[in-house]
Amino acid sequence: MVAADFCNMIWRIFIINFLLFIIPFSVFAGTGFDHHVTGGKNTGPISAPGIYQGFSTPRYKGFSYRSFYLKMRDSTLLATDVFLPKNLEAGKKIPAILYITRYVRSLKAKFPINVLKHPLLVVVPEKEIEFFTSHGYACIIVDARGSGASLGSRKMEFSAEEIADGKEIVDWIISQPWSNGKVGTTGVSYVGTSAEMLLVNQHPAVKACIPRSSIFDLYGHIMFPGGVRAGPFIEIWGKTTQSLDQNEFSVFGKKAERLLFGINPVQRDKKHNLYQQAIAQHSSNFDIIKGIRKVECRDEVHEGLGVNSESFSVHHYKEKIEASGTPIYRIGGWYDGALCKSVIDGMNNTANTQKALIGPWDHGPQNNVSPFAAHKKVEFDVLTEMLRFFDFHLKGIQNGIDKEPRLRYYTIGEETWKTTDEWPLSNQVRKRFYLNCDKTLSNYVRSEGKIEYKVDYTACSGVTSRWNSITQLYMNGPTDYGDRAEENKKLISFTTPPLDKVIEITGHPWVDVYWSGDAEDATVFAYLEDVSPDGKVSYITEGMFRPAHRKISDKPIYYSDVPQHSFLCTDKQPYNPNEIIRLQFDMLPISYQVKKGHSIRISFAGADVGHFDLPDQCPQYFTFYCSRIYPSAIELPIIEGCYPSAFTE
Repeated sequence: MVAADFCNMIWRIFIINFLLFIIPFSVFAGTGFDHHVTGGKNTGPISAPGIYQGFSTPRYKGFSYRSFYLKMRDSTLLATDVFLPKNLEAGKKIPAILYITRYVRSLKAKFPINVLKHPLLVVVPEKEIEFFTSHGYACIIVDARGSGASLGSRKMEFSAEEIADGKEIVDWIISQPWSNGKVGTTGVSYVGTSAEMLLVNQHPAVKACIPRSSIFDLYGHIMFPGGVRAGPFIEIWGKTTQSLDQNEFSVFGKKAERLLFGINPVQRDKKHNLYQQAIAQHSSNFDIIKGIRKVECRDEVHEGLGVNSESFSVHHYKEKIEASGTPIYRIGGWYDGALCKSVIDGMNNTANTQKALIGPWDHGPQNNVSPFAAHKKVEFDVLTEMLRFFDFHLKGIQNGIDKEPRLRYYTIGEETWKTTDEWPLSNQVRKRFYLNCDKTLSNYVRSEGKIEYKVDYTACSGVTSRWNSITQLYMNGPTDYGDRAEENKKLISFTTPPLDKVIEITGHPWVDVYWSGDAEDATVFAYLEDVSPDGKVSYITEGMFRPAHRKISDKPIYYSDVPQHSFLCTDKQPYNPNEIIRLQFDMLPISYQVKKGHSIRISFAGADVGHFDLPDQCPQYFTFYCSRIYPSAIELPIIEGCYPSAFTE
C-alpha cells in the first residue's frame, strides 16, 4: 500500500549523467538477465529456492511496448502498458503477468531524456519486466481507476469497482492472439495486495498469484497495529498518493520537477485530452488522511466514505480468495513494518497458499537488514524464485516446486534458512518469563509489589526502523536499530541473567502484564531485545497496544495462532486512571537466535515518536505489577530443546 518502489526508482532514474551518457542501448533494449538463472555455470538442471537452471531459458532480449486505454463495463478508461518479448514469433502463445497499480504504471521524462528512455518504469522495475519478457512472458501494467492516467475516481483503496476491473482486464488479456490463456499476477505492497484482490473474481484464467509485502489486514497490519494509529505513515502515504493523482511531483524533490513531464500519457492520446480529463476526475478521490483521523476502531465509519475499512481488506474476502483455487506464493520480510503478519495470517487463512517465504528483509524486499548481515544486499534471487512458481503454474514446467515445504523462513542471528509445512512450529514450546520489581526477568514469580515508570514521550524506535521502510519518502536508509542501550534509558526494562546456552525464538512473542496508567487512555509499546555481554542492546521484535482494546475476542475475525482482539467499538473497555488492568497482546513474529552468554530483555515505552500517534490523554506514569496476584510476564515461543536452564521450571 506504500510508494516505496516508486520513490526508490525516482532517485535512481534522476541521475542525469547516467540517463544522458551511460545508457548505450535503444529505448526498448533489455539487458543482463542470464545471471538470474545460471550464474554463468552449466552444471545440469537445478530447481531449488532462489536457484533455477536448465528448466527455463531466457530466449528473448528486450521487449516491445505499447499503451492504450482499456474500457471497463461502466465506460471508465484504464491506462494500460503492454510489454511483449521483442521479436516474439508469429503465432507463439505465451502467458501473461498482470500488475494493477495506483502508483502510476510508468512515467514520461522531459526532453531530451525522453528521446533516450521512454517509458520510465517505476512501480514495476524495468529489470523485472526485462527478466520476465526474456523468459517468454507478457507483462501488463494497469493504472487502477482514479489513478495515473486512468479516468474515474477512487471511493477507497481496493474498492469493489477496482476489484471488478481486474476481471475485465484478464478477459482482455486472454483474448489476445499471443495469449496462452493463462495469467499470473504479482506486485509489491499495494500492487501485491491488488494482485491478491484479483482472486476475488475467481477468474479461471488466473493460475498463479505472488503477493509481495502485501496487506492481509488493512486495520491490523498497516493502519492500526495493536489498535495504535500509524498517523505519520498515513500522512506521508496520503500526501504521496494525492500528489501522484494530480500529476504533482514536487513532493519528490526539485529533480523530479525539473526532469519529469509526469504520468505517462497513453500513446494514442496525442493531444492529452483524456489525460487532462483523468487528472481532473482524480480531484474527487477519497481523502484517506481526513477519513482516518477520526477513526480508532476496526468497524468505525470513515468520514466521507460511509463505510468502514473492513470491506476493503483482503481478509474480508478470504473465503472467495480461497475458493478461487488460484495457487498463492506469499513473500515478505521479518522487518517489513507489520506485514510479516500478513504473510503468516494470509498463509494460515487460505488453503490455496501453496508457498510462503520470509527473509531477513524490509519492505519490497529492498535490503537484507539482519543486524548480523555482512552487507545489506538481498542475495536471495526473488525474481528467479518467482519464475519457478510462474513456470510451474503458467507453463506447466515440472520443476518440483510443488514438492517443497510450504514455508521457507530465515533465522536471524543463526543466519540460516529453514523450512516447515506448519505454523506455529510443532516443536515450539511457549515459555513464560516474569517481570520482577528489581527489573529482572525470571522463570517464576519472585517479587511482590509494583514498579513505576515515568513515561518519556521522546522515546522513538529510530529513524531507520521497520516502520520507515514502508514509507520511502520517510526512509533514511536500510532498516537498522543499531545499539539500543542509549534509547533504553528512556524506557523501563526487565532483563534475564546471561543464558547458559543458545536459544531460538521462532513465532509470536506474547506480552501479558498487569498495568495501570494515571490517565484514561494510553499507548503501550514493548520491545524484545538481545543484550550482549558487553552491554550492546540489539532489537529482536516489538508489539504495541491501545489498552482500551484489551478484550480478548471469543469470535476472532480470522484465524491466528495467538489470541485476538477484535478492535471493534462494541468491545472497547474504558478504564479509570490508576485502575489495574490486564494487557495481553502479541508481538510481531520473528525467528531469532540468541547466543550463549547473552540476555533477553523486554522494554516498555509509552510512545514511538514519528511512527505512531499519541493517545488522546497521555499518562505521566505507567505502573507494572509484579506479584503472585498480578503475575506480569512475557511468553516466548522457543524451539524445543533450545532453551536454557533459566527457562525450566
